[in-house]
Amino acid sequence: MVDQHKIFFAKTSFVICIISSVFTYAQQIRVDTDPPEVIVTENQRNVSLMCRVGRPIGFCTITLPNRDQQVALDPNTPPRDGLQYFGPGLQAGVCGVTVDRITTAHNGQLKCSLFVDGVSAEGFINMVVAVAPTSPKIETVPEAQSFEVDTKLVAHCTTKNGNPGAVLTWYMEDEPIFQGVLAPQEFQEEDQPGVTSVLTLHRSIQASDSGKRLFCEAKHIAYPEKVSKTSRQIIVNFAPQALPETTVHGLTLGRTVDVTITIRSNPLPHAYWTVDGVEIEQGLESGRYSARIPESLGNDMYNVTLTIAGLTLEDLSKTYFLRAVNRVGMQDYTVMLSSMQAEVDESSGVGIGGIIGIVLAALIVLTAVALIIVARATGRWCFREKSKSTFSSNRQIGETDHTDTCTAGDHLLPAATIEVPSTRSSSVNTSHAMFSTKTYNHPSNNYETKLYNNSALPIMLRPKNSRNADLLQASVQRNPQMSINSSIYDGSSIYSTESAGDDANQLGLPQTNRNRWIPVQQRDLLERQANLLLAGAHIRRKKETEIF
Repeated sequence: MVDQHKIFFAKTSFVICIISSVFTYAQQIRVDTDPPEVIVTENQRNVSLMCRVGRPIGFCTITLPNRDQQVALDPNTPPRDGLQYFGPGLQAGVCGVTVDRITTAHNGQLKCSLFVDGVSAEGFINMVVAVAPTSPKIETVPEAQSFEVDTKLVAHCTTKNGNPGAVLTWYMEDEPIFQGVLAPQEFQEEDQPGVTSVLTLHRSIQASDSGKRLFCEAKHIAYPEKVSKTSRQIIVNFAPQALPETTVHGLTLGRTVDVTITIRSNPLPHAYWTVDGVEIEQGLESGRYSARIPESLGNDMYNVTLTIAGLTLEDLSKTYFLRAVNRVGMQDYTVMLSSMQAEVDESSGVGIGGIIGIVLAALIVLTAVALIIVARATGRWCFREKSKSTFSSNRQIGETDHTDTCTAGDHLLPAATIEVPSTRSSSVNTSHAMFSTKTYNHPSNNYETKLYNNSALPIMLRPKNSRNADLLQASVQRNPQMSINSSIYDGSSIYSTESAGDDANQLGLPQTNRNRWIPVQQRDLLERQANLLLAGAHIRRKKETEIF
């Protein structure tokens, strides 16, 4: 008896272990679905779905939503009930199905059963068959044809019987509205298929909203164009809108002119003009003034005009007042006038004569500046003396200007001033020496100057008696230790008065009774400097000749 109880207990435990093992093994088999959820439309064709595992499948079945019948699928099995195997094969661990045409009956959860090593594993795909909802509809609270300014408007946009619900958005004209929009709501009404979607807007009506259209847009996959819209025009009643003080420009004196300002108002305003304390109602006249009936421009805009016959300067000095009135309220406006002539005078500050005077004065100043620059460059007029002192540095040694009455010695550079003994004063005339090849002999017969063709550099004169070997030797032996321009120079010379010749001032230097001579080295340096100065003087004189 005891043995039988042991045997029964052992068998029961074995069965429980087997069942637990199978259950655990089945849980370890994971079925992947692609896609896990799909949205399709009614009558959509050839929709493919797939279930797969990571090992070969013995066989698989598909159970459609709202049905209990399973359909076995195999690559070698022909289509059945609009279902056909889809995938690379059972050995690849894939159990897929292609639905030939979607109907509303396919809405729900599709189940796939895969048998692996004698164990069944299941996967699920959520199928949503989209059904287009109704077109969006706008309802407002209060329900009115027009609104007053600052009215609190509540608008509801609703679509019904959609699967899934539509996506709703509010627009004012082309601009999306986000402020005042509540969270979207979706619910299923009793005895109604599909989902009802509602989007609510809270908005304070402003005058700027008048004439605009409020849109509600619904997006849904089942709509033929994927989107559906509805709209409502917002009509707002408001008083004439304020404007800053207005100036009307471009009016012509002596002519009949229209003074027009544009105002915004709904409904139509009634206009009253006031000129010099006299009120003129629209459609009436007073003297030269006529008030016209406001002209509609659309979108609640109106032109209000006052006509003035024969505009005068007195009219420009006046201030005009306009009052616009409608059933909502009234608004006052201030208007100033400005003519074309007055604008020109104000912008320029002077008349035409003043402008011409300014132009002539500017031309005179420019001409004077140009003449001063030319005179300064050429040494004319008040710049003559300054020019002379400048040109003297470039003049040949001993040269005098043919227009200058001063002696040659008055224009020498300090660095070239040499005093020599002389018994008679004369100057070497070189004013024409630059234009031909000639030899000039000084009357003393002690100096000569040679100029060569096409050369601006003259050969400097040297005393003929300097060729005396004894005198040269003496000059070499007695080199001065101080500059010839030094005030402490001893004044001694290697030459006597007799050996200097009749006219020792061969360079046109200032005469003096002091006996001096220049050593050979310093004389050569001075000659080079003189040649450079003469060349510069010739070039400058040539430029002056070309200018005049």
